[in-house]
Amino acid sequence: MQRPYRLSCHCGDISLEVDAELSRLVECNCSTCRRSGFLHWKVDAAAVRLITEKRRLSSYIWRDVNGGHHFCPTCGTAIMRSGYPGDRVSLNARCIEGVDVFTLEIERYDGQNDMPPVPLP
Repeated sequence: MQRPYRLSCHCGDISLEVDAELSRLVECNCSTCRRSGFLHWKVDAAAVRLITEKRRLSSYIWRDVNGGHHFCPTCGTAIMRSGYPGDRVSLNARCIEGVDVFTLEIERYDGQNDMPPVPLP
């Protein structure tokens, strides 16, 4: 598949275009990623363009107010995460249209043991 890549949620209400190299995909086992199946593809935010403009994304703010887990409020598909240094975002590579993620090289990150849990209030 050629760049730009197109990503969409399950119901198709949210669509993005990404003009970046499809590389360095990371699977994480932290408490959030292992539940959602998110497959990280980190890119510069400037490389992402919302195709379905004026659509609502729901956000789950977990660790701090600067970052969030963004998902479609209709089908629940997690499509993007924000709050990374250097104006980067992480896209869910499982949402790329026309790409079989089983054919891609995927690194593993031990987020379960590397990231401390957030203290409860």
